[in-house]
This record gives sequence, C-alpha cells and structure tokens, in this order.
Amino acid sequence: MSSQKYQGTTVENIDEIDSFVADMASLCMNEPYSDVEFLVEDQRLPGHRLVLATRSEYFRALLYGGLAESNQREVPLEVPLEAFKVILGYLYSGKMPLSTLDVDTIIDVLDLAHLYGLQAVESGIGNYLQQNLSVSNVCTILDVARRNNLNQLSEECLNFIDNNGFDIVKHDSFAQLPKESLEELLRRDKLWALEIDIFRAVCKWRDNHPNEDFKTVAALVRLPLLTVQQLVQEVRLSGLFEPDQIFNAIGEVDTGKNLPYRVGLLPGENVASGKHFARRFQDEQNRTAFQLRDLFVINFIEAIFQYSAYNNTFEVHVSSDQTHWNRVGSKSVYETATHYLTFKQRPVRYIRFKGVPSGSVQSLTAMYIK
Repeated sequence: MSSQKYQGTTVENIDEIDSFVADMASLCMNEPYSDVEFLVEDQRLPGHRLVLATRSEYFRALLYGGLAESNQREVPLEVPLEAFKVILGYLYSGKMPLSTLDVDTIIDVLDLAHLYGLQAVESGIGNYLQQNLSVSNVCTILDVARRNNLNQLSEECLNFIDNNGFDIVKHDSFAQLPKESLEELLRRDKLWALEIDIFRAVCKWRDNHPNEDFKTVAALVRLPLLTVQQLVQEVRLSGLFEPDQIFNAIGEVDTGKNLPYRVGLLPGENVASGKHFARRFQDEQNRTAFQLRDLFVINFIEAIFQYSAYNNTFEVHVSSDQTHWNRVGSKSVYETATHYLTFKQRPVRYIRFKGVPSGSVQSLTAMYIK
C-alpha cells in the first residue's frame, strides 16, 4: 500500500463513510437533482433514478427497463404511503429503524420489501417480528409471513400460538384470520385452548366473514371435547351443527375413548420435573394421585417409591379429566428406589397409583415423551 506524509502523519486511507451515507440520505425525497416523482396516495415524492436503480432490481426494471415509466417524470404507485417512505429511506441510507415503527407499518414494509426483492430487509424484519411476537400481533404476523413465504417466521408464529392459545383464541385478531390460516390452526393438536373458547372464536369468525364457506371451518371444531352442558346449551342453540352431530359428540364424551384432545407440549426438550409441574393429592379412596399443571402429552413417568412390606405391587392409572381412567402399567417394589414406566403416548392431566399404601409414593420426579 502506498502512503504519504501529511503534517508529520502517515495517511494510508481516507474514511468518510459516515459523511457519505449522510449526504446520500439527505437526497431522499428531496427535490434537488431529482428526475422522477412517485405519486403515492395524495403525495408527490421526488426520487433519483440512478440511485434507486442501483439499489433495487425492481426499480431498475421500472425506471430503465423500457416500460412506460422509463420515459415518464411522474410514476403512480398503488402502495401504502408510510411504508413506501420507509423503503425509500432504506434505499438511500441503508438503514431502517424498526423500533420506531408500529407493527402495521412494519408489515406493510415487509410486503413491499418482498415485492421489491429486498431480501436483507425481509430477513431483518422477519427476525425483528420473531423477537417481538405478542398475543395482540401474532395472528397478523402469521398472515404476512405466510403471504411472503417466510417459513421460519410462520413456524415461530405457530409455536407461539400453540403455547398461548388460551389468550389468543379470545383476541379479536383470531377472528380476523384468513380462512386458510384459521383452518391450519384449528387442525393443530397443539393449539392449546379450551374447545368452548375455540367454538366461540369460530362463531365470531363466521360473523366477520359472512361470504366464506363456513362448513369446512365448523368441521374442525372438536365437539367431543366440549361438555354435555356446553353442547346442549350453547352449541345446539347456535344452529351451526346438525342434531346428529351433537348427539354423536355426546356419545363420545360419555365413553371417553379416543377423544381428539388438544394438548400442551412440555417446555424445553419435552422434559418436566414433577415438583414443578404436578400437585400431589389424595383421591376419594385415599390413593396417592397427582394433578399436572396442564394437559400434556406424555408416555413416560418417573417416580420414587418407598418399599412397604404390606404391599409391593402397584398399578398406574392416567386420565385427562378424572372421569375416564386408563391403566398404563404396573410395577413391583422391593426397595426404596426410583421406578420408571413407559406406555403408549397419550394426553394426561391426572396420575394415580393404586395398590400402594398412602405415603409410599414419595414423589413424582419426571414425566415426558421418551
């Protein structure tokens, strides 16, 4: 590298990047040297063809690609004004202060970034939205993520909705979802919410979308997960389902077999310590039982048993509602130790131990999907 002396100091490089960026940014939407005007909503926004064409293939094709706009001073665009201003600011400065924008504007910007092929903006906004998901915005963000094929953001939205379903299905934005997105959510076993709340949200969705075919949406409500009282007093009176559908659902509720549960996933790697996720109690026959914090899918239980000479064999029963119990296995206890039981994966809220004296089950230490 060549260098020269300047006032006693060796100068190897001149760096005025900050000044250059500031000068370029000052041109944004300013009249001097502009050679094009964008007509957006009711405003005229001056621009510079060379700058925009250099920064975006979309504008290169629009302004130099032989289209009618190539020879026009005024170029009308049907785009959201505020979002377009943000895009222009980015094209001139290389910066976009997302934290200063509201979610609606950010979503409009994301749509324009996709249209204009600005992949760095798409990626940056996707990461920003992923970090700022909330009950109030996740349905809107899911919609725009699907629209722009942002698969990672879509998956994060779905996971967030799964884990916050109780609140989200009650939010107005849930009833505003496009039909395709709503049906995708209703099909998910992991949409963790009360079915009566889902039913009510679907009714609101129908009111908001009177011209949509409602049958395919209604078919995704899991009627057997509702109580008989809810089916008779609320679902029947809504007129959305045929009497036979309601009677069949009541029959499934009575048997408790193969119900189409919606269940939560345990945090972390689907492993949970019993002391954090289960409450110990004695059932009506003084048997040791545990109530899990919520309805979880599990197929493995770990517990510490204290050996008793009076009875060393016990059975394990699990239930989702304390009405229908399933025996999932039995064990023989010959010493105080940790015992493990693996069974077919199923939704579980309650665990009880039959055949062991009260106090023999010292603790439920873990349950998870093995």
